[in-house]
Amino acid sequence: MPSRLQRNLAQRLFPDEAGSAAFLEALQSPGPEQRAILWTAPPDPVWREAHAATRPPVTSAWPWPDWLDPVSPGFRPGQDPRHESGAFYSLDLSSVWAASPLLTLATPPEPRILDVCAAPGGKSIFAHRALSPGLLLANEVIGKRLGILRHNLARCGIRPAFTQRLDPADLATALPEAFDVVLVDAPCSGQSLLTKGIENPGCFHDTVIQHNARRQRRILTAAARTVGPGGHLLYTTCTFSPEENEKVIGWFLKRTPCFHALPVPHLDPWRSRLHEAPSYRLFPGEGLGAGGFSCLLRREGTGPVTTEIQPSLLAYPVRQEDP
Repeated sequence: MPSRLQRNLAQRLFPDEAGSAAFLEALQSPGPEQRAILWTAPPDPVWREAHAATRPPVTSAWPWPDWLDPVSPGFRPGQDPRHESGAFYSLDLSSVWAASPLLTLATPPEPRILDVCAAPGGKSIFAHRALSPGLLLANEVIGKRLGILRHNLARCGIRPAFTQRLDPADLATALPEAFDVVLVDAPCSGQSLLTKGIENPGCFHDTVIQHNARRQRRILTAAARTVGPGGHLLYTTCTFSPEENEKVIGWFLKRTPCFHALPVPHLDPWRSRLHEAPSYRLFPGEGLGAGGFSCLLRREGTGPVTTEIQPSLLAYPVRQEDP
């Protein structure tokens, strides 16, 4: 049975009993995992014929690129030789949904991109394919996650790419106004893991949620300092609590008036009703993966960025021979 904390959250998220019941059912009874293939090599038409799934009808209005394929449930990417050779990267379909605002950006040629919380690398690779950056800096402060990040970037041939292991506040001090696009896939309570059948004890507890919200506000504030005039900041999570999503955005916008939230027309069906600024929520059971939150922010002014990046911050290039 759903816990009291789960029921309380469902009542806050949904104005009707049917929506609340469907959400609780998705938490208790996970469905098949829904994934997509992000091609880093030219798509293989034979593979597509054998494995690619039909795009969900709701994605018909998306700026869906040719290098992205949803895959049939049960497909195991790690068992395909194209995976190890770096021909594709596999990610949850809800991660595609959350990152899709990047497909709408008009950026300067070869923009600079910073991924603040980058491991295991899916959003960095998505941004690289969507925006063709002149520089990608993938940062991961947790040391034990840095290896898989570097491995995935190297395996998929992402160039030019560099990695760092800096606290977001240190990034902001070292790289003020240095990037055209900054990604914050924020550490969160991870409530959507339950919809994949993964246990996550305590993820609905207020203490866990508030701890994450404080950390998210700190990371988002620091990340904003690295965005150049006219640049964009994408904030995403894989959780459902308003304290980690709309309330973080509301807190940030009140304290950072040079930023505003942008509407993303192809995400209109998922616009959140919990905040007046445009932000978007995906719930499980909608045919697009485990669920999540996405909000695209823009800093006032015009680019491109010209801030010099010290060579010492680019001392860890990703190379093909990386483990």
